[in-house]
This record gives sequence, structure tokens and C-alpha cells, in this order.
Amino acid sequence: MGGPQASHETVRDLDAKLDVETPDSERVLAAATIKAEHRLSYADAFAAATALAHDVALLTGDPELIGDDVPWRVEDLRSRRS
Repeated sequence: MGGPQASHETVRDLDAKLDVETPDSERVLAAATIKAEHRLSYADAFAAATALAHDVALLTGDPELIGDDVPWRVEDLRSRRS
């Protein structure tokens, strides 16, 4: 039910469904700029920079990423909780 074989199969299945991006220098600088301007972790700044780069809403429930003064669009997942 688990183990290395199941792990490899799961990664293989996910890899076929995901488009994974490796951050380039432009994204690193965008994330650094966002971090300098907002009280965010560096990981959150990368999420915001990626959303901006793709002109998509950032799906999150993280209050640090949600706010009226942020330049990225946000879909607040906290409102989906039942």
C-alpha cells in the first residue's frame, strides 16, 4: 500500500498533471522585491510573484497574502470552509 514503489508512482502521476516551474533570476528578484515591500515569508513572496507573473489569482487562506493593499489578486480559500 505504501513504500518506495508507491511513492515513485505518485510522483510520476503528479508529474504528468503538473507544470512545474523553476524560478529564474527575474522571479527571484520579483519575490525579493515583494518581500521587501510586504511582511511575508520568502516562500509566500514567491507564490505572489508567480501569481503576478501568470496574471492569475493566488488561491490561499494565508492572512499574510490576503489584503487590500497587495498588488496580486487573491481568492480567499477561508470562505470555502464549512
